[in-house]
Amino acid sequence: MTTALSPAARAAALTLLLAGTGLAAAQTPTPDAGIRQLEGTAYATGDGHVMYRESHWLFDDAQGPARLVLYRCPDGRAFARKALHDDGYAQAPDFELVDGRTGYREGVRRVGDQRVVFVRANTTAAERSKPLDTTPLPVIDAGFDAYIRSHWDRLGRGDSDTVPFVIPSRLGTLKFSVKRVDDAVVEGRPARQYRLSLASWIGFALPHIDVAYDARSRSLLRFVGLANVHASNGDNVRARIEFNPADERPATPTDLMQARQAPLDGRCPIP
Repeated sequence: MTTALSPAARAAALTLLLAGTGLAAAQTPTPDAGIRQLEGTAYATGDGHVMYRESHWLFDDAQGPARLVLYRCPDGRAFARKALHDDGYAQAPDFELVDGRTGYREGVRRVGDQRVVFVRANTTAAERSKPLDTTPLPVIDAGFDAYIRSHWDRLGRGDSDTVPFVIPSRLGTLKFSVKRVDDAVVEGRPARQYRLSLASWIGFALPHIDVAYDARSRSLLRFVGLANVHASNGDNVRARIEFNPADERPATPTDLMQARQAPLDGRCPIP
């Protein structure tokens, strides 16, 4: 028998961070890391006002590809931080997200020879965790970006793929359907579009996530759907996040260190 999901579970099920993520600020970029910085702006899907901004740093450390993201209020103050580190499979990285407004924390970490998924609701709550089943290999957080790139040629129009996607709040995975939909033009760029939706009989009734990639460079241009940033009422926000690959620029180890150490003191209300 299939059990219907609660509104909170539906939101969690469609949480996706195509942004970067991370583990505690312990990794140091290698001298030739080639640190790059990219900005994203999250707009409300209703009236289009700016809800928050994302500052991404992409680099290599001694153990492989890594990424760090600061989530900022419109006035620039950071309120959350996410870090991601490749655990050997690009689509299934270790990550940790911390929201300074409430103390919410979620992620996946390696403990010995196991992967463990964890979540903490707020600063006063106990952390919940559970060993993660990695067979078949799941998609974890921003690893969806790597998944799309690695399946670029195989995902044709109308075809779909089913993958397990890690939902930290459920301490496990749910099966999602990924398919290529009609191409589009995004900010003057020819773009490929993909849709992520719950692969079940109730999937048609749930909000889906759409992403658009530059058809030539395969750079992410747009994300539309439930993000992993929480609104003031505790639900995941629905956002349109815009990226401009042309704005990507080199960054320094000092820039990265400042991002890791920035206080999470932003208190912007996100309806």
